Amino acid sequence: MVSAAGKGFDWVLEIHVGGDRKQNAERNVTRYARLGITEYVIYDRAENRLAAYRLASPEARVYTPIVPNHGLYESRVLGLDVQVDDDRLRFYAGTALLLESPELIARVQAMHDSAQRRADEEAQRREEAERLRDEAERRREQAEREVERLRAELERLKK
Repeated sequence: MVSAAGKGFDWVLEIHVGGDRKQNAERNVTRYARLGITEYVIYDRAENRLAAYRLASPEARVYTPIVPNHGLYESRVLGLDVQVDDDRLRFYAGTALLLESPELIARVQAMHDSAQRRADEEAQRREEAERLRDEAERRREQAEREVERLRAELERLKK
């Protein structure tokens, strides 16, 4: 892929879960900078900590650390911020948290359930309105029949 694109990765996230984290991180910080990877983020699961680096220019081959702002590390490559929150990596677009798949599914399910509830309530209202219209029509017809009966009775009494 690199040979086809003519360049390597712009952004790398490395997650450390075991092994010699310090040695791997130090070696990769140097190695990835030399490869021209624009941004490099390391998430240490055991320490629940982030470290992020950026090349100062396309020609640079030494990283400068990305300093977090209120715990958020800005990725210019992604156009997002990243931070560790409750033992999880979380991404933000501005101040908006980007939801993970289970969160999105739960939110969509809740929206669906709410829409279904509203549709069911509207159907019940329509059915009740129809029932009331039918009842009113039945009573109107009954009243008209009673008026006709009384008119006929009145005509009979007049004779």
